[in-house]
Amino acid sequence: MDFNKLSSMYEEEFVTKVSQILKIPSVYEDSEEYPYGKPIDDVLETMLQIAQKDGFLTKNIDGHAAHIEFGEGDELLGILGHLDVVPAGSDWTTPPFEPTIRDGRLFARGAQDDKGPVMAAYIAMKILKDKGFKPNKRVRLILGTDEERDWKGIDYYFKKEEMPTFGFSPDASFPVIHAEKGLLDSYITFPTPFFSGHEVPAVEFVSLSGGDRLNMVPDQARVVLRSKEDLETHVNKYAAEHKVSVSVDKIEETYTITFYGEAAHASKPETGVNAIIELLTYLLTVPIHSEWKHKLKKITEGFNQTDGSGLLLKQSDEDSGALTSNLGSLSIQPDSSLTLGVNVRYPVTSEGEEIISTLQSYAEENSGTLEVYDHLKALFMEKNHPFLETLLRVYNEAAGKNDTPVSIGGATYARSLHAGVAFGAMFPDSPDTAHQKDEHVRLADMKKAVEIYAASIYELAK
Repeated sequence: MDFNKLSSMYEEEFVTKVSQILKIPSVYEDSEEYPYGKPIDDVLETMLQIAQKDGFLTKNIDGHAAHIEFGEGDELLGILGHLDVVPAGSDWTTPPFEPTIRDGRLFARGAQDDKGPVMAAYIAMKILKDKGFKPNKRVRLILGTDEERDWKGIDYYFKKEEMPTFGFSPDASFPVIHAEKGLLDSYITFPTPFFSGHEVPAVEFVSLSGGDRLNMVPDQARVVLRSKEDLETHVNKYAAEHKVSVSVDKIEETYTITFYGEAAHASKPETGVNAIIELLTYLLTVPIHSEWKHKLKKITEGFNQTDGSGLLLKQSDEDSGALTSNLGSLSIQPDSSLTLGVNVRYPVTSEGEEIISTLQSYAEENSGTLEVYDHLKALFMEKNHPFLETLLRVYNEAAGKNDTPVSIGGATYARSLHAGVAFGAMFPDSPDTAHQKDEHVRLADMKKAVEIYAASIYELAK
């Protein structure tokens, strides 16, 4: 089959169908009726309705996940993607849940992560089904719902449903991902400083908050201070000198100061600007209580470098590269506690327990406690694995390349498989816009991904 020609024929259908699911703001919400909130339930049902109309077998697993399937056989080829998205954030050129095409690019929250790639895989399956392809195994597109938070949806799915013989996740990049770093989400809680002596600071610290997702570099952080001094002039001068963006709201002697950074995926924290770090650095220039200043300085020193060096975690290996750390959230209430949300991604040859032990030491040295929230062990598949070699060959033939397998710091559903890798849908030169404002994909990339996925499924199941 000429998959290049076929993918062109289905391009309009891809846009129509992906727009249906991009319109749904499938961000997690607390709900008593739905596992992850009504918007996520809506997008799951919408995707299943699309597949049912196209003649696929579908199954909803209690609202936690679902699958779309065709073919027969004892073996199962799994394709794992997710339909939930991170919060949209602000400052979009066009509304984040109104899919918009500009200059050959499709803009919407989820266009790249992961609704666009999921739909590319679905259209690839539909091409094969429409053309009468009879796979020698079942081909199943598995739809997750909680990937951006806790992976509870996919965990629930595999407690109820069959594990694929092998599979891939269209939630990363080509050529093929043979290694994914270990991922550790944790919270470090410190007691608020104990004030002794008769120190009366010129500026009273009220509260501080920033970030809400550990897998994102926070783009806003806010502090509330009380002062008789003119803090507005002070912070604006600081912002101009350090080239950072701020806003100030003043009510009598209370100042609410917001620092703005640049969001990025926590797998590449060095590409963003962490608003929490920017704000903490500023506070070290303000005459707050010395005990607060000491505490904030320790936090800043621990996290102002994204390579983990401030936490004594700096390390790297040949297979997957360097460790990264991201201060994803911070919340302070002066009369209670100070909590940091930390995301660490460590090389595949590193020991996760040693990472945890080092973080534990950092917490204890500062009179704090460490809580491990989530820990995903690293993924590694040998480059000469037959399944991986097939995917790589299909990609190189379609793209006219001679590329080799690569590693990433991101975490994909490939880790949920007994044998699986991440495979596309972004290309080495694709703009990386996941988790950012104006998230988008190039339609030409999606067309090519459809071609590659259709050819890959054909080769693996013919």
